[in-house]
Amino acid sequence: MKKIITKPQYFFSFLALIMFIIGFIYKENSIELAFYGGIIDLDIWILNLFSALFFILIAINYASLTITQKQAKKGLTITHILIQIIAIVPLIYFTITSNSSKTYEEITIMNSILLLAFVVFILATLIHLINFVTSLVTKKD
Repeated sequence: MKKIITKPQYFFSFLALIMFIIGFIYKENSIELAFYGGIIDLDIWILNLFSALFFILIAINYASLTITQKQAKKGLTITHILIQIIAIVPLIYFTITSNSSKTYEEITIMNSILLLAFVVFILATLIHLINFVTSLVTKKD
């Protein structure tokens, strides 16, 4: 666990790889979202590629801190990793279960969960940006 906190770029690179693999395995499937009385199919392959790219960018940010010999804030890093895991678990779950048919009520519940996960994802992103910027501007010990 200490290695993940001191070098979170490895964790986020691994997370990007996981998202890519899951997206590749389920690339023919889609997640159905209820939207104003209709249903929109969200392509899993595109969604997981976007997620993988996002995690690669986060890994690059953390790696750049290592290259510049700056240390990320431990508390913010732990918070970011935990919140990011909480945000990504529903997406992975709904990706894996995407090939089963769902009723409109199930889709509506899934929408609520995914919307909450998206809000948590945005919160994790803000924590990452705060961590990254504060780590860059603080003086090296």
